Amino acid sequence: MKKIFGLIFSILFISDVAHASAPDQALITCLDKIYKSDPVWQSGVTNIFGNADLNDAIVEQEKARIYDLLSKRIATNCASALVTMAKTNQERAIIGFKHKDKEYGFDFDLSKILDNVGIQTGILVINKRNLYPTQVLKLSDIPKKQKFFSDECSDWTIADNLDDDAAVNVAGQSVFTDYGGSKNEFFLDFADGDNRRAFPGLLLMDKTGSTEEKIVTYFNLKTAVEKTYQFAEKLKNTPCSIDNNLAVYLVALNVQTGPVTTSANDDLASGWTAGTGAAVGAATIGIGAAALHTTGAAAAFGALAGATGAAAVVPLVGWGIAIVTGTVAASMALYPNPITDIQQVMILDGPYDI
Repeated sequence: MKKIFGLIFSILFISDVAHASAPDQALITCLDKIYKSDPVWQSGVTNIFGNADLNDAIVEQEKARIYDLLSKRIATNCASALVTMAKTNQERAIIGFKHKDKEYGFDFDLSKILDNVGIQTGILVINKRNLYPTQVLKLSDIPKKQKFFSDECSDWTIADNLDDDAAVNVAGQSVFTDYGGSKNEFFLDFADGDNRRAFPGLLLMDKTGSTEEKIVTYFNLKTAVEKTYQFAEKLKNTPCSIDNNLAVYLVALNVQTGPVTTSANDDLASGWTAGTGAAVGAATIGIGAAALHTTGAAAAFGALAGATGAAAVVPLVGWGIAIVTGTVAASMALYPNPITDIQQVMILDGPYDI
């Protein structure tokens, strides 16, 4: 029987994959893949522990490094399942590893992993109910100057003062307390050619008493999923719910053009870097720099994350999605999310019909 290392020994982990929920099954499959097929996980563990004989004191001493390594391996190996995994009700899980020809298990806190793996997300309301996760929605896919939500759903007039009674504002003030709640106002972005700020249908915050506007962004996927669901629920039985088949989606904002041909086991730590955010070198993960366009939000993301060397573009269905890991993910949660030109988003979750 393998020795389990960790501070909590009452393990909450489902081993019956056949009867597990979809989120739990995704988590089990991800951890199994890393344990059995990812040489970087094993070599990383070896580098951390060296030739030491393991005990709980040594594991506790190196816990931060193990969490950092595991966060990177989960982001690299399981990018397309991250949102599904974020929906698990499990609080802890176990990842196997080998050391000095013995098998061990590391009991870890899932919330710490989700804090350590960040994707810049936004919340999109659009008159399309047939979009699906990993699908890329381009600016060019949305007709120009299109009014796809009513004035009662989200205010059409932003310059003077937002309508306090618009459904999106009422719902936004209730759900997004971390963006000021009732102290600020919320609205949906407009179509291209119709006073667009960032991307049509993207949820924006207007700071009261100033001209400042921000994209409502979350980097922690569990928080992002929960906020998207809560927002969609608040929009039910409102003017938005009768507007042209509107639906709510969680989307990735930092989506890069491909092509992407990387191996699933490429090391995330040696992914793309962007000292200025203007040019991205990503040969390690198979993205040609000439084919990678980094503007607006992506440039701001690259400037901070690239300076730390803790960012990577993880391939998903021919596109790249930027992910930050480790302490940078926590820092990005506090990073300003100004209005920027976004040319495409990737669907992460939804549709949530309203």
